[in-house]
Amino acid sequence: MNSNEMISFREDFETSLQCPICMEFFTSTIFQCDSGHSLCETCCGKISICPLCKSQIGKRLRNLLLEDQLTRLTIRCKFDNCGVLMKLNEKNSHELSCVHNPECHCILQHCKWTGHKSNLIEHLSERHKVPHYEIHGNTAEYSSRLRSANLQAAAGCVKLLHTFIRADKQPVTILTYIFLDSCKNLFYPQFRTIGEGQTRCNLRIWNIENEDSDEIVIEGTAFNQRVSLDDEREKKMCVIFDLESLISKFSFLDKQEKGHKLLHYRLTI
Repeated sequence: MNSNEMISFREDFETSLQCPICMEFFTSTIFQCDSGHSLCETCCGKISICPLCKSQIGKRLRNLLLEDQLTRLTIRCKFDNCGVLMKLNEKNSHELSCVHNPECHCILQHCKWTGHKSNLIEHLSERHKVPHYEIHGNTAEYSSRLRSANLQAAAGCVKLLHTFIRADKQPVTILTYIFLDSCKNLFYPQFRTIGEGQTRCNLRIWNIENEDSDEIVIEGTAFNQRVSLDDEREKKMCVIFDLESLISKFSFLDKQEKGHKLLHYRLTI
């Protein structure tokens, strides 16, 4: 095989590893139409007819052979100055969190900022005034105010950045975004990793005046994903609490009291 044939073979092979709709490399679950054309899970969920042959995709047939190949093939990160080699099925998650990504978008609502991934924390701190704390260890504690049960409803949010310096000296930065929607009477605790693919986390909430009182514990995973915080809430992809129930649980019981009560949070990774 001459050099031109080798180049043509490589290009044809790489094309076979890409979804024909979004043109992204396959990463995990791969479906195929009745004629055998492969499609990524995301695109397959949006259509019922194969764009290549017009066959039905309704049976949701898996391409297990190609899925297995994704775990064997390696590819290099597409961003300059990175050079990390990874399995093909890890490509999308790595490039999304890669610090060399020059096309990062702000994850806060209504913000059109785009820039280098390494500048995102600075952007959140300076443009959105999100407090940023460096924590040596794996636990951060902070407090916020919750209105009294007899006061008017009001929307608000808690926004914090914590960079945890772990025992292995590798930093993990998590954005905590707790949104209180008084119009829908809902309380949304949301998390994002910055510079990490995903991180397991645990958030404990209790009344700071009485640590022995009832508490709420949220266990989950903070992901580094493209979906905005707004979309995550709208699509119910995060934990959701009833706000009035939370207020009744933690706010002042004395109806003569005009004020707020402190809630205490402990975030652990």
